[in-house]
Amino acid sequence: MAEQRATTDDKKADALKKSLSECIAQGEAALSERPDDPCLACVLIALKDADVQDHFVKHLLDNEAFTRAYCLGGVSIPEVQRVVFEFTCVLPKICLFPMRFMVTVNVITGKVEEIADPAPTFVPVSEQMPGVAFQLP
Repeated sequence: MAEQRATTDDKKADALKKSLSECIAQGEAALSERPDDPCLACVLIALKDADVQDHFVKHLLDNEAFTRAYCLGGVSIPEVQRVVFEFTCVLPKICLFPMRFMVTVNVITGKVEEIADPAPTFVPVSEQMPGVAFQLP
């Protein structure tokens, strides 16, 4: 039974990765129309990374729905951008705050440097609540 469930999860993961690849292609088309959007470029760099795709799919398989990806501003090394992928819980899973993971991208090399899952402490909750942050467990 457990082996059958693992096979089913593997099939779901493969289907989700295929769908994610299609979304990346759509994002690249959008980037060609908006080449001045540095955040979109960083999101795409992150999503092309196999480890990031594994984290993304893991969240989807854990009853979470992707809501958005955004870049964190603030003071940092200019060639490094932090991209946050945010998910909300889907029943039967309940969560009070969005689930997130953060990817550090080197803009110069076009490579992922680090994946923090869950996102580290005090990631901003939302731009609708400026200055508000919460601590992830």
